[in-house]
Amino acid sequence: MYLVLVFILLVKQSFAVIYSLNETEYERMPPLYALDEYNSCLRNPGGVYCLVDVHLSGDNRLMHTINEYSAYSMKHFNHTQVHRGICLTTTCKEHVQNHSLQTNEDLRPLLEECLNESLWKRYELHGQLENILYCNREGDIIRYDLSDIIVAVVYLTIIVLNITGSLYDVFYYRKDDKSGNPYLLSFSIRRNWAKLTAPAGDGPDPRFKRLKLFNGLRTMTMTCVFFSHTTLISAYTYVDNPIYIEKSYEDPLKQLLFNGSLVTHTFFVLSAFLLAYNFQVHEEKHVISWWHWPKGMLLRWLRLTPTYALVLATICTWMRYAGSGPLWEQVVGTEATACREYWWAHVLYINNYVYDDALCAPQTWYLAADTQLFSIGLLVCVLARSMRARKIALLFLFTAALVAPAAHTYFQELEAVVIQSPEDYRSLYADDRTFRLLYVRGHTNLSTYTLGLTGGFLAYYWQKNGKNFDEFKKYRWMFWLLFPLGVAVILSGGLFYSDGEPASTALRVLYATFYKPVFQTIIVIFILGCIFKIESVYRGIVEWRGFTWTGRVSYDAFLIHTVFQRGLIGAQTQPVHMTDYNVVVILSATIFLSFMSAAMLFVCVEAPAASLTKAVLAPSASGKDSRETSKV
Repeated sequence: MYLVLVFILLVKQSFAVIYSLNETEYERMPPLYALDEYNSCLRNPGGVYCLVDVHLSGDNRLMHTINEYSAYSMKHFNHTQVHRGICLTTTCKEHVQNHSLQTNEDLRPLLEECLNESLWKRYELHGQLENILYCNREGDIIRYDLSDIIVAVVYLTIIVLNITGSLYDVFYYRKDDKSGNPYLLSFSIRRNWAKLTAPAGDGPDPRFKRLKLFNGLRTMTMTCVFFSHTTLISAYTYVDNPIYIEKSYEDPLKQLLFNGSLVTHTFFVLSAFLLAYNFQVHEEKHVISWWHWPKGMLLRWLRLTPTYALVLATICTWMRYAGSGPLWEQVVGTEATACREYWWAHVLYINNYVYDDALCAPQTWYLAADTQLFSIGLLVCVLARSMRARKIALLFLFTAALVAPAAHTYFQELEAVVIQSPEDYRSLYADDRTFRLLYVRGHTNLSTYTLGLTGGFLAYYWQKNGKNFDEFKKYRWMFWLLFPLGVAVILSGGLFYSDGEPASTALRVLYATFYKPVFQTIIVIFILGCIFKIESVYRGIVEWRGFTWTGRVSYDAFLIHTVFQRGLIGAQTQPVHMTDYNVVVILSATIFLSFMSAAMLFVCVEAPAASLTKAVLAPSASGKDSRETSKV
């Protein structure tokens, strides 16, 4: 089905009428972005630097061209609005004498005069000042507040605890001494490093060795997320060649990126699969009661929140002072402001339903949705104890999961997929209804989670009953087709990037309903095939030993990678020239910095928090019931 859709896509794009300009015509338009020199501006006495949005108007051929080109908003930036970083005391010095520079409102008439004059002289266009985003002045003082001090104390406390715990482990604790202080040992860097580097599936139960592919899948999926966000920042930042981004929509290879966000939902499958599988292993030796649901939710909250809260606190406080530049306040400062207002929604894991919270760590919608789906999945595991009950529960959930996106798409008139238009990139989807109402909600992603639960239940059942898959190995060529089929599903999203007639309601509803389940069904089949050794090529890749530690720190890498990317954008002082090579370099830096920093977070924060939780809760547990669920 999806191969047919891809064929239709290619044919449709071949005949699409696309409004385009050659390089010469394109360069006649005013640059979309421009930045005056920032550092020298604020070194001068009385220097004022403002970041502004300007709306263009006029009655000439150039303005007509700009309007026509911008009308194709699915693939083009809005060139009727240009973005400028202006040093008033140099660029507009002829206008400064007659105006006050005390407040942003005082600056508005000055900026309009200055911009109008320059636009008219060069392009015979008028410029109406739409927004003064902010103005920085020479001599601005950095003011620290109580929250900065509190977070600094938290940093210092973590450092002291890790040093103390490590010294206690090395010099005072003896392995034959069973009465060592478990709270101090939780912060032993040596012990936590051993956890990070231990072989996958290491433990008394050999069944968990078959799950070591999850580290490879986590790492690869996280790398795809990094790639997606790297291309996102290329449109979010100020570039001197926005045509590079606009032409990307006509490149078939880059279509993988525009609908590649579909890969993110693989994390739902991995989470649900492990929940179902580990729960069944757990119930072999434990009596299951309704108490397991609140207990499981509490343990999940305690596992995720310490590292998450620390990263959020860093964004809210010290990240604001980590750099400077004309874009720093827009990219880093606005996130800090949003996180200070909506931190509670993140700690409660409901931020994906808080519509106004669009700028605070927007990638963490996944954590909220996954936590919401985990609560449903755990409830199924606890209440549906027999195979028949689980089949009924999964069938009900999957049916509801298909109805939800279909109803949203139809009644709220949403797109089938999140259209990755240039202007949506610039706003980080803050105004994209499909993203906010369909893509990030927990209940609209229930289908992928249900498929993961099904895979986990099946894997355990087949292992327990010793199902033999040797007869299926002769069909391994079909297994090798899973990768190209997955690529085909991703490419099929390009159907909705046509400049011609928009897709019909029926097609949008049908696609929104089935494209996630189809792709994640491929992932579930892939996981089951690797667990039961249908073939060895794909399995050899995802089970590579090198993925063990990167898979374990993938959660921390997910939290921290955008901190580096935002810092890179905020510190730029001139528009960046984007190329494929430039994107690869940024991606490589993101991968390296994120995984290295994530390893430190794991050793110094996540692993100690997990051990500390276990030590605190151990006295209230009885016997083997305190055994920690295996984590691959």
